[in-house]
Formats: sequence, structure tokens, C-alpha cells
Amino acid sequence: MGGEYVVVKQNQYIRRFKKAEATDPASARPLDEIRVRDNHVFRGLARKGVFVDAGAGRYYIDLDQAEEFIALRRRIAFFIFLFVGVILIVLLLLGKLK
Repeated sequence: MGGEYVVVKQNQYIRRFKKAEATDPASARPLDEIRVRDNHVFRGLARKGVFVDAGAGRYYIDLDQAEEFIALRRRIAFFIFLFVGVILIVLLLLGKLK
């Protein structure tokens, strides 16, 4: 599975929890009701605190953690592009790239 698949699924799961308004322990819902599978993508977000187990097979989204997670993902992407850009500029200056 490619990284882009994981990002698409992460975004999809976050949107589904928000749409279902499962945003606190009182509004937590079972995954099948939100149409989210208990797979490695979901468990990864749960480990990061984006999705929280409210007991009895019900989950909710921690909106603050979700925003932090998305911001971190954006920062990582920015620095990867910056790093690649610097490498390309260095190669151009050294005449290695034509």
C-alpha cells in the first residue's frame, strides 16, 4: 500500500467522524455506524490519539489531536519538498543536472 492511499484513508476517516459528530465520549459511535474499518490506518490514528476508545466498541475523534496530526503531516511534507529542492539546486550549481 502506498503512502498516498494511507493519507486518503486518514482524511476519509477524519471526515466521517466529523460528519457523524462523534466528537466526545457522549457522542461516540461504533465504527460500523460511521463506516470506518478497524484496520492499520484506523489503529495508527488511534495510537496517535486522533480517535479515542470510549468503551463498548464506540469511538470518537479528538478534534484538537486531529488538527495537530494534520499540521504535523503538512510540516513533514513541506520539509521533504524543501530538502528535495535544495538537493536539486545544489546539483544544478555543480553542473550535475542538465
